[in-house]
Amino acid sequence: MYRYLFGLYICLFPIISYAVCNLSVRVTEYKPQYYQDSSGEWQGLAVDISRALFKQAGCEITFVDVPWIRALHLLKRGGLDILSNMTVTAERKKFVHFIGPMSDETIVLTVPKNSHLKIEQLDDIKLLSKRIGIDKGAFYGPEFTNKIETELSFSQKFEYSDNHSNTVKLSAGRVIGILDDHYAAAYRLKNVLQPGQFKLHSYRFYQTFVYFGFSKKSVSKKMLARFQQAFEAIIQNGVLLEIQKRYQ
Repeated sequence: MYRYLFGLYICLFPIISYAVCNLSVRVTEYKPQYYQDSSGEWQGLAVDISRALFKQAGCEITFVDVPWIRALHLLKRGGLDILSNMTVTAERKKFVHFIGPMSDETIVLTVPKNSHLKIEQLDDIKLLSKRIGIDKGAFYGPEFTNKIETELSFSQKFEYSDNHSNTVKLSAGRVIGILDDHYAAAYRLKNVLQPGQFKLHSYRFYQTFVYFGFSKKSVSKKMLARFQQAFEAIIQNGVLLEIQKRYQ
């Protein structure tokens, strides 16, 4: 009887271990990083990388659809376990453990094809006749953030909205351009905006890498180490690079 129970315990242990490792990851409709297909399944670059990471770690993933600002609030308080595509900042380090980088990020400006905007430095933004659409809560680099917070003549040149609303405003000519990462901008040009009517401005606003952010409130150090090992594994086995190439 003892040997039977011991064998049953051994068989069940991997299942129990797997079941207790279930973490929440933030998603939202933001192609090509996150989007739902016709069957309601989440797809996209960040989603594919997240799934590969969780598979390697032997954990289950729960996707939670929340806006960026709300997600940051939840992550800080432990109501959300993981946020992907995070830029490392001193403030975020106070409540986040970072693993990565999971991808590169270059902030670019999408403008009408006939646009002749002369932007060679951030201060040139102050001379624009219309506003630029940006996402509230997104990080566009330390210099950009400093100017937004300290220079009214700079901050007045931006209109805060979500990705969909910014696209509508650009198409209608209500904003002069949209700031976004290069993956989202390339997808928008190819699949959303009127073909041949828009382009990317040559100026690069910010270039960096983005990471997985794990909540210090809800993710233990032991679990963090498990995911760190899993991340290193998907680099070594080429899975991360293969996913990135599909979206370039």
